[in-house]
Amino acid sequence: MWNPDDVLASLAAPRPDGPHPDGAPVRDVLRSPAAARVGALAAADGLFLFHFEHRYPLDVPAGWVLPGQEDAAEAPRWDDGVLPEPKYQSFRHDLMIGGFHPGHRGKWSTHELCHGLVGFAWRAGAPRLFHATAGRLAELLPVVLYYFLDEIGLARCPVHAGGGPLFREHCPACEEAAATRPITRDDRRFAEDAGRFLDAELAAVARTRREGRPVPHRFGSLDLCSDGLAYAESHHLRLGSEAMERLEPFLVEGGGWSADLDALEARVVAVARALALGEPLAPLVPSAAAGRDRWIRQDLAFRLLTVREECEGSTAASLEALVDQLREGPIDAVIAGYTALEQEVVLPPPEAMFGVGYPLGAHGRSHAQVAEGLRSVCPLVMELAEDVGVDLTGFDDPPVREPLGDRFARWMREHHPALAPLAEFETAVRAAREDPLRVRLGEEGADPVLCSGTRVLRADHDVLAAAEAIEKGSVGGHLVDDRLELSPAPPGAPWALVVGRFEGELVMLEVDPADADVLLDGGVPDVAPALLAHGVMRPSVFPL
Repeated sequence: MWNPDDVLASLAAPRPDGPHPDGAPVRDVLRSPAAARVGALAAADGLFLFHFEHRYPLDVPAGWVLPGQEDAAEAPRWDDGVLPEPKYQSFRHDLMIGGFHPGHRGKWSTHELCHGLVGFAWRAGAPRLFHATAGRLAELLPVVLYYFLDEIGLARCPVHAGGGPLFREHCPACEEAAATRPITRDDRRFAEDAGRFLDAELAAVARTRREGRPVPHRFGSLDLCSDGLAYAESHHLRLGSEAMERLEPFLVEGGGWSADLDALEARVVAVARALALGEPLAPLVPSAAAGRDRWIRQDLAFRLLTVREECEGSTAASLEALVDQLREGPIDAVIAGYTALEQEVVLPPPEAMFGVGYPLGAHGRSHAQVAEGLRSVCPLVMELAEDVGVDLTGFDDPPVREPLGDRFARWMREHHPALAPLAEFETAVRAAREDPLRVRLGEEGADPVLCSGTRVLRADHDVLAAAEAIEKGSVGGHLVDDRLELSPAPPGAPWALVVGRFEGELVMLEVDPADADVLLDGGVPDVAPALLAHGVMRPSVFPL
């Protein structure tokens, strides 16, 4: 595919510094030289990411679900402020808008954007092996980027520096350290592996096409042949549906859509050489604005067609008319038309249909989806807000790789500071996790540190007592200058709490505020022996 030294020389050149794609944290697209190239190329084509937690998942039509897989097609549900991302619901190769999930690694932003640069192949009536091979090809370069090209010039934590991709292991320290570093000769192996993986996959795809049977190629735990087969199995009913055929007028050959496998393979190679060698790449669209408009219309058309799949008669005809109108007419007019139709027949409300997870006029963000998430992680705060009529779902929520509860608590600090400690407490209780090293190696050792999954809370009043009073109904909420406050206000006194989990049980230990300050500064307080015994601190050095 290429000379590894040419790849290193190309990626050592000054990286593009914008424009950056919407919906992706800027640090994600500046984490490595290859990531920066993905970001610049994606922005030029108007590609962007939707916010997964802001996007309302429409029900999967029954005719698209395989018998026995009904559970896999169900919409995800919030659990303690976490919204899981099931493969069937959230990912389609034919959706050119990638997804941003706050719980995923920074690598995922450019992986998703790379999917858009490569595009997808589809044709009406295609057999299942076509869909499997198309899915395999569409996944190839995003995987090469994720595991190989993105490692070139990528800083990692001291423990994993120089070790390459972590595969299924997650390292918060690596996420924190991720940034472009100088390229060295040690990076050559990533360029070599990338080229070998690409060549071997393309050779296996060629054999698959020649022999009419899946030909696998494995690299460690990577098996794109198996992934393609699984994708085709899960999606072939949808890919062969009338809805996909009705979507075809929204597709542009060479503009994200390939009508055959030859064209898709050529696009994979072209994008690969653009990322690794800096070669020119044919744009998908005339301009970024034209691209953004195209991807949005494709997305909205398929959402309308998904709902139409379960409708009959005049309702189905009305939805088809809206899809036709969407091809060239104003999007606002289509939204208005759907809103009027929904008032006459039973359909998903406009807030759901157009809760797409990206800006769309007065719509775009599903407030109901966000509110459900907030109730799952900060139920007392949400109860107080709803009792006095304060809508807290409007909090500023840009794409940040941080749990919903933490983002919300930080926003509360600025907008409703009196309730922020309660939001932090509720989030900490639900985020508490056991530290695997504490569980496996015990408490003997030196240099104690706070366990991962343990939090230290500080406030100017007893938040635990306030939470108990709210649950009993003796404390409520009221507005002061549009800010939510507790009524009656709790007595002021410095307070601190350590929240963690050990041996399957939630641990909450009130500590002296001075000890909490030491912990927050990374020090070892006098109360450390008790914290070690309760499993919320552990040694950083264990005896051998």
